[in-house]
Amino acid sequence: MTDFVDLHCHALFHVDDGAEDEDVMKNMLDIAYSNGTRYICFTPHFKIYEFNDEDEMYEQIDRLNRRFRVACRYVEEKYPDLKLYLGNEIMYHDEASESLFSKRCCFLNSSSYALIEFPPDCTGYAIENAVVKLLRKGIRPLIAHIERYPALIKDLSLARSLKDSGALLQVNARAITKFKIGKTAKFLNTVFSKGLVDVIASDAHNDSSFTPNLSKAYAIVTKKCGSDYADKIFHQTPLSILMNEKIF
Repeated sequence: MTDFVDLHCHALFHVDDGAEDEDVMKNMLDIAYSNGTRYICFTPHFKIYEFNDEDEMYEQIDRLNRRFRVACRYVEEKYPDLKLYLGNEIMYHDEASESLFSKRCCFLNSSSYALIEFPPDCTGYAIENAVVKLLRKGIRPLIAHIERYPALIKDLSLARSLKDSGALLQVNARAITKFKIGKTAKFLNTVFSKGLVDVIASDAHNDSSFTPNLSKAYAIVTKKCGSDYADKIFHQTPLSILMNEKIF
């Protein structure tokens, strides 16, 4: 089994709808480590409409950094080979690039890559337009949980188009283990068979029902697509993103 890299995780406590307290965060880190994860990037939500002003945005960044230091102290003592990083899951907005460069929110480990999500009802045109705008600013978008967007599920060519333009595509591990039949399962089978998925991540929010367990999804992908592809999307590509290396 490879050392997993979790680029999308809400284990940082008291900052969004993820870990509700420090104990839950520690439990989530325990779960992740026991299942083979050795690199985690915390990605608390950044939704600009939830802030009243810029001061609140910068206060949130300060809060993230303080919580991050608590997490680092925990793993330094218990899991010295578990590496932690900081980023955001950014709900796309017209000023997303400005928000990133002004440090209202975070790139993934201060790289040129940013984890970007969209409203579930976002159109394919809007997603493509957003990707073009980000790329023009030198931002490499990693599109979060592509299995949640009906526009992509209905039109597989959109996923290919986004990849061709320079975006990277992320799928939640939970979706791989959850969806066995139906449109979402068919979509996932197709994007995996065509090699369109770049990153698998947990998107974990707690230590009970939505945990940072990547091992089950890894086993499924390995069985369906082979170990080379599984290692690529669970380890090689996400690690390259954290190290700010060029993917393609």
